[in-house]
Amino acid sequence: MPEWLAEIGDLNRYAQIATICGFLLALITAILVLVGKFFSVLRGLLSGIFWVARGFKRRQPEPIRVVLEQPAVPLPVLQPKFRPGPINLPAGRPVVGREAEVAELRRKLLASTEGNVSVTNSGAVLRGQGGLGKSTLARRYAELHGGDYNGVVWVEALNRQAIIEGLVALCAHVEQPVPDVPQLQHAQAVLAGIARSGQAWLFIYDNVEDYADLKGLLPPPGTHLIVTTRQGAGWPGFAVMLLDRLSFEAEGSPAVRLLMQEAGREDGASEARALAEDLGGLPLALVVAGRLIQATGEGFGAYRARLDDILRQAPQNEDYRTSAMGAVQLSYDRLSGDARMVADLCAWWAPDGLEPRLLTDAPQGWLWDRWLQDIAVPVQLLAADAGRVRAGFAELASRSLLDGRSGSWSMHLMTATSLRHLQSELGDSETAMAASALLAAVYPGGRDGPHQPSTWPLFARLTPHVRAILAAGAAPATEAMDFLHNQSAVYLDKIADYPGGLEMARASLVLKQQLLPENHRDIAVGFANLGVALMRTGQMPEAEVNLRRAVVLDEMHRPGSLDLADHYEMHGGALFRLAEAGERGAFGKAVKRNQQALILYRRLAGRNSWQTAQSLHSLAFLRNRQGRKIVAGLLADAALRIGREALDAGDARLGPLLVNLGSIWLLSGYPDRALPLLRDALQLWQNVFAAHPQHPNTRDTASWLIPCLVALGLAGDRTADLRAEARALCERYGFDFADMEEIAKQYV
Repeated sequence: MPEWLAEIGDLNRYAQIATICGFLLALITAILVLVGKFFSVLRGLLSGIFWVARGFKRRQPEPIRVVLEQPAVPLPVLQPKFRPGPINLPAGRPVVGREAEVAELRRKLLASTEGNVSVTNSGAVLRGQGGLGKSTLARRYAELHGGDYNGVVWVEALNRQAIIEGLVALCAHVEQPVPDVPQLQHAQAVLAGIARSGQAWLFIYDNVEDYADLKGLLPPPGTHLIVTTRQGAGWPGFAVMLLDRLSFEAEGSPAVRLLMQEAGREDGASEARALAEDLGGLPLALVVAGRLIQATGEGFGAYRARLDDILRQAPQNEDYRTSAMGAVQLSYDRLSGDARMVADLCAWWAPDGLEPRLLTDAPQGWLWDRWLQDIAVPVQLLAADAGRVRAGFAELASRSLLDGRSGSWSMHLMTATSLRHLQSELGDSETAMAASALLAAVYPGGRDGPHQPSTWPLFARLTPHVRAILAAGAAPATEAMDFLHNQSAVYLDKIADYPGGLEMARASLVLKQQLLPENHRDIAVGFANLGVALMRTGQMPEAEVNLRRAVVLDEMHRPGSLDLADHYEMHGGALFRLAEAGERGAFGKAVKRNQQALILYRRLAGRNSWQTAQSLHSLAFLRNRQGRKIVAGLLADAALRIGREALDAGDARLGPLLVNLGSIWLLSGYPDRALPLLRDALQLWQNVFAAHPQHPNTRDTASWLIPCLVALGLAGDRTADLRAEARALCERYGFDFADMEEIAKQYV
């Protein structure tokens, strides 16, 4: 038999082996299937036990019951890929004795988003008097539980505008354009962006003065909100948590531990407990007292001996306990003279942004000599020595009268209030005068005033301190304070903070009337500025009354003056807006006022002056709204020609003239003539407001240029290029391209 045939005969043996392997493979597969079914049954059984247990837990009574209004939305699933980290979360000391409060706050917030329909708002309110540590507790919650959220944002919420600005800080995180001047719609756009994202955020609104400030600014469902406030009532739909003092009954109580921690002492627990009781368990008082003991090396008993006298004399009221006042006064009494002066001044300025240059810049300020009479000599000498000022700030920080790090500090609201009260008790009115005069020495005025955008960073840094002096309710009636009110009113108007500008304009007029006779020029200016501020906020009847009052005063005391021409012009603007609102006869009066202004400008400033160009511009605007486009075009063309001769090419005052003439050409159906004017205007505003890319003037000009580009694209050969340019502008300034296309059709 051939060899290859013999090898084939052996195949029977291989077949037997293959059969055995196949049987083993089938057996293994069957075993795996049986094991898989076993674990599937086990998993289902465990899942059923979990849901039964969870359902039993949900049937337990909830501790929070608020008026039923609407079901809450469950907390969204976290998306770890989007974690910007805490935004503006302040640093602070280690927290002692608030473990139970943090846990309770956690329960309240979770109850608001886990199907508890008895809670309307997904937030909790930490309520209590100043110095109890509401902000500290909110910060501690964020430190412990911030990782449970996609983002955490801390908002200083002393007023409505502050809340708006705090929310606008999130623009970059929700892909919103950063506005030049934060306004309500920008903050609401941020909240809407977070709502669309489905992100779970934690918002902390710190030091809310009034529930009304939150109208339209509540975070969307699915987020958590912590509010700290002293306002006792009026929080519908919120889980309210009343914060109390720290207990001091035993040597190991939280108040005693906090006091000993801040004092850096481990001995004398019995005397520390007695001192904690004297201080009422108020955290702020405990911290201030502890820092003083640490600095002096004295015992708790020695501190108590002096505290008794202060507590007996200090007043007690609903907001501020005597313990805080006493603790602040004791620390104040042990400060060096330089640190006392710094503390007294800081008590009048804004609670944040406190820095040595608020004093040291003043001697080099352009108005230093003008306001010297309002600055006591010791403060003058201190401001001239930067080393002494820095040492004073450092000493206050070491005693916990200031918080923060080197370069910029903050002062607790209670500390500032206590210090101002101490000044009042001592009859000290010089400190408030010095605080305002130091600001006035460097506050931009004259030719470098608020009309120049280059000064706006300095305005932005100093204006919060001006507003704080006014908000304190005891602003000094001095020329320096009037100067600050007046300049800040104009600045706030320029950056489109119209409510803030109105507040300052009112304060400025009140102060002028206190300081000056009625026939003084500045009284008429005060009425005019207030009238313009009222126009900006839409209060037209009151605006017209104030501007008419300015005109009457000028006609009586300064007939034929440039002031009178200015006020004719402003009054004409108010009358025009009344005409738009439907007041009969107001339009004719507006035209008459502007004609009166033009006559005076031509006579006093010249036919080719900037003032004449501005007056022609106003008349062109009126004629255009009247439908007399040919006359409006001629007037606007003359205004721009004269303006270009009278002003430098980059002067911001040319912007309105360019936009006015460009818009008239566009409305008349000539987009080709409008295009170069509107492009020039947009470029001018972009240069002027380089630091404020979303300024209203820039956006308004873009709203004219975009449909102009689209209209030319519909009628010309460069359709693709023009539409691409229009789309780019829409993206840059937040306009809807489809809406602009509809507008453009009327201009073709």
